[in-house]
Amino acid sequence: MPICFLLRRFMSVLFPYSMLRNILLVTFTMICVVVHAEEFGIARRTPAAQVQPQFSQQMLPYIVRIIAFDANGQSFGTGSSIGTYGEYGVILTNWHVVSETEGLVHVVFPSGFSSFGAKIKEDKTWDLALIVISKPPQSIPMLTIAQNPAQKGDPLWIVGFGSGSYRIADGRCVRYMALEIPKDGTAPLNEILEVSVSARKGDSGGPILNQKCELVGVLFGSDMVQNTAGSYCGRVSQFLATTLNKMTDLPERPESYFASIETGGPLHQLHESRNSVPQTIEVFQRASVSDSSGTSSGIRSFSRRYVPSASF
Repeated sequence: MPICFLLRRFMSVLFPYSMLRNILLVTFTMICVVVHAEEFGIARRTPAAQVQPQFSQQMLPYIVRIIAFDANGQSFGTGSSIGTYGEYGVILTNWHVVSETEGLVHVVFPSGFSSFGAKIKEDKTWDLALIVISKPPQSIPMLTIAQNPAQKGDPLWIVGFGSGSYRIADGRCVRYMALEIPKDGTAPLNEILEVSVSARKGDSGGPILNQKCELVGVLFGSDMVQNTAGSYCGRVSQFLATTLNKMTDLPERPESYFASIETGGPLHQLHESRNSVPQTIEVFQRASVSDSSGTSSGIRSFSRRYVPSASF
């Protein structure tokens, strides 16, 4: 029998006056609700890690807006600055962000520097792509790839530009999943990192960060409810290790390389895309996440959905 009914019978004996009895009963019930609010789903649990404004500002220079051109217009994505090679800058993003682009993409830094970019390495299975751009004139911070994978319960952050606004949002490492179960009976490769925070359209390709500001994953999709998934840092490191030969084959001057790819040059699109670059910085917590998906004609934003059907 529920405790409230037992308490009511007990109090009816001790307190014959109905008004006093009801007041005490209501007071006791309210105390129980407050104490167990999280269990009843009334109160929001303490967030995994508060997004402080200084942390948001600290991570901003590492993140870039990627604007890919295709037959249907422009598509937005996010990328991370991870290094330089000679006169080139190196950007890491998703395969699906640039997969429909035949020529060059446009990469924009929060500092205002922008450059054409060319994809030199792609991995469709793990949704990774590497882009080279003209080396920025100023010193641009570069993200470090984590050597150690995030552990279950670790606080993590996802970062991206969405379709219009910069955002860094917090969550925790939920689990690792596999793309498929091997038919030969071998152990599945649990190399998809899942984080307890929802991504927006246009965040694809952005980094998943740990407390050391290291990249522990590359965001590739969201279940559109509460979780986000991405390729974990071990898979990212393997992908980058195979790109060295691609870098050594690059011409000395980026401009000549880009001209050989894009003979016409999307100059009008470059002008339009510059007008689409976000100029303001907004910091969001999970409790106040807004979706700023692009709705303008000719603008599409990517966010690859996934179904967490296989967990190991």
